[in-house]
Amino acid sequence: MDISSIFKHPEETTAVISSAGSITYGDLYRRSENLAKHIVARQAKRVIVYGHKEFSMLIAYLACLRAGAAYVPISPQQPAERRKIIAAKTDADMVLCTVGRGFAGAGSTQTDNIIVLSGNPPKEAVTLPEKIDDNELAYMICVSSGDVKEPRMVQVTRKNLNNFIRWIDTIIPLTPEMEGTVLNMLMFSVDLSLVDVYYALTHGRTLVTTNTDQQQHLSQLYPHIAKSDAVLLVMTPTMAEFLMRSDEFKRDMMPKLRVIYLTGESLHPGTVRRLLQRFDENLSVFNGYGATETTCNVCAAQITDEMCDDRLPVGDVDSAAVKIRIMKNNAEVPNGEEGEIILVGDSVTAGYRSGIPGGYCELDGERAYHTGDVGFKTEDGKHLFWSNRMNSMIKVKGNRMEPGDVENSMTRIKGVTGCGVVERYGNLVAYVTVNREMTPGQIRAAARNHLPTHMIPGIVRIIDSLPMNENGKLDRSKLQD
Repeated sequence: MDISSIFKHPEETTAVISSAGSITYGDLYRRSENLAKHIVARQAKRVIVYGHKEFSMLIAYLACLRAGAAYVPISPQQPAERRKIIAAKTDADMVLCTVGRGFAGAGSTQTDNIIVLSGNPPKEAVTLPEKIDDNELAYMICVSSGDVKEPRMVQVTRKNLNNFIRWIDTIIPLTPEMEGTVLNMLMFSVDLSLVDVYYALTHGRTLVTTNTDQQQHLSQLYPHIAKSDAVLLVMTPTMAEFLMRSDEFKRDMMPKLRVIYLTGESLHPGTVRRLLQRFDENLSVFNGYGATETTCNVCAAQITDEMCDDRLPVGDVDSAAVKIRIMKNNAEVPNGEEGEIILVGDSVTAGYRSGIPGGYCELDGERAYHTGDVGFKTEDGKHLFWSNRMNSMIKVKGNRMEPGDVENSMTRIKGVTGCGVVERYGNLVAYVTVNREMTPGQIRAAARNHLPTHMIPGIVRIIDSLPMNENGKLDRSKLQD
């Protein structure tokens, strides 16, 4: 299973269904070949693909993979200033748009409409490369984290992408007999979408995309989900909580659903328990972990109801796409002891385009990446647990604490379905969602069973839903507005 697996499916099968229409694998192959020839004819090596989730974006992705060029996804849902920064860092040879010719950050770079350009090959004869080196870039994608003021451009090779494709194939337990589509909820401009996009394309399944308007309103989202006929759903835990705001989200709505894959954020046990209650024994829930710098996710663990009485693992070590090492002061720590999670192997990408080292390094002759995450392996070394970010501590009344630790504990309170924690005016403030009648005082009192006194939020505010950013993750900045 690798990139080449995308081009081996029956041509009549629908490849993508989006708000802009649909396309079969046959048309996807033909159009991507035409477009790849245009890319080769222009000798382009870095191609901006500008759009939301139109099916034509995937024409451009495959065209770049066939031409040996790196694609750079940019979404109109991203802030205008961020789009301009990404474009400047890309130094693109070509800009491909899903709609019209309007990408303001293109500058003097030639801009083309994907559907128009892919309609026919170039007039001159062009030969596509028969073999492309594994070290050539497959795509570049921007990431913001930690104290970095501007996004960094991560360079992902074909070897990295192939390693991810092979790994995700072993993790998701679907068989050909389990019919259904792959439902996309994540923006194409973030690496988490690799799970649904490349699983669908390499397995010949139909990818059903979900646009931003649908994701913001349950009245639009529920009918879309019901029509999707999905067997696999990939999303963030915050999005899962949003879907469960109503009792409608259950097995009757998605009769074919067999796998929910959650990633991108810390997963609360209560979220999994409610998902399993909404569906049945035919549903498998996975918790995935990784970093953009390591080609999206590198490990995942199936979460059962029995596991929901405690914190949840983020991956099974033996089935990971990389070697997982827990280190402190440049030395590996014993199993069971916390340290920084360091990932080693073929999923570690080629570094930042700027050349800044960041967390990249070499361990025992292999590429490695310091994630900045604190975690530990179980005593038997089989499971990985995430604890917190090394630089995400907040200080309240002289006490340092990790917001995610407080949030995880708060969601263990019966009736609390979600939690976002911030520091405001010297107080720890918890914004919570609930599924039963509760007062802030009752929630604070119940928190005593799960948190030490200094970590109990001084202020609790009950809200309808937690705010999400464009990536579907909890947006703490909006909690502070």
